Amino acid sequence: MKVFRIALLLLVFVFVAFYSKLQRLESMAWVDPLQVSIYPINGDGSVLTDQYISALSVNNFHSVDVFFKKQWGAYNEFDFDPIAVTLKSVVTSQPPLPPINGNVLKVIFWSLRLRFWSYQNSVDSNKSTVNIFVRYHQVDASSRLAHSLGLQKGLIGVVNGYASNEYQEQNNVVIAHELLHTVGASDKYNLTTGQPIYPAGFAMPDENYRQSKAEIMAGRIPVNKRESIMPRSLRQCVIGSETAKEIGWLRTVIDINQ
Repeated sequence: MKVFRIALLLLVFVFVAFYSKLQRLESMAWVDPLQVSIYPINGDGSVLTDQYISALSVNNFHSVDVFFKKQWGAYNEFDFDPIAVTLKSVVTSQPPLPPINGNVLKVIFWSLRLRFWSYQNSVDSNKSTVNIFVRYHQVDASSRLAHSLGLQKGLIGVVNGYASNEYQEQNNVVIAHELLHTVGASDKYNLTTGQPIYPAGFAMPDENYRQSKAEIMAGRIPVNKRESIMPRSLRQCVIGSETAKEIGWLRTVIDINQ
């Protein structure tokens, strides 16, 4: 019986690895617009958060579409909409939390649980669709939001954001960041300090600390070696050349700040 369980587990791993490879090839082909489904979740269970979510429309996420189209134009000469964002129905269950200081096996099993949870709570059958689950919370100055994440294996993002119109555009910055993780982009900031890494994490590497925008995978605008600020919206963000290489966009480099 033990041998059978091990064999079954190995078959599951092989299937998941093969399926993930197909997902990666399709999601990074950039032949058709990448379908991105946004699923709101009430992250704190409050009535005010429910009210905020009920008022959402796909227009609240329009800046994500605009950002990707503009950045695509910086690296490609032909007109193309790289992504197509749609707003889906509210998800009432919470995603499994990642393990704290977990070993490799715990992380693997959590990843499998998250992918199964995503499968249960999403409505798209297209395996190359990116599912972004946005957990909304009331603004609370006394506590910080949990870390958001994006997984290339499974094409899943879990974003923690604020249920406030004031923070909608900053939420979209985080959504774009985690979306890029699902198609192969890596973080461009120091995981200990949170500071953008030079030069890949600088929107304009030749301008030292005279930065007016954030490289989206750095997530912040560097002010000096120890300080950086969160961009207010995607209008203050760019996809840098290293990120463009990782996601398969970089063909002809031009000035991305034009």
